[in-house]
Amino acid sequence: MRRVLQMTFKKTDDRLARINVNDSRLDLTPQDVKTAMENMIDQNIFKVGGAEFAAVEEAKVIVTQEEVLDLQ
Repeated sequence: MRRVLQMTFKKTDDRLARINVNDSRLDLTPQDVKTAMENMIDQNIFKVGGAEFAAVEEAKVIVTQEEVLDLQ
């Protein structure tokens, strides 16, 4: 099973930007993620398409499972 934490931010140009974190920790809480996202905004470390992150939009964990088919 694969887990991806997807964090979505609103940028200063009112468009959205996403950051995906593969194999995210199982014990993450919503508050952990929100705090991390707010820190990314406060530290102004990302600029996407010339616009900075301005607000937290949403976050979700996407879980996918692969099943190999026996083709013999």
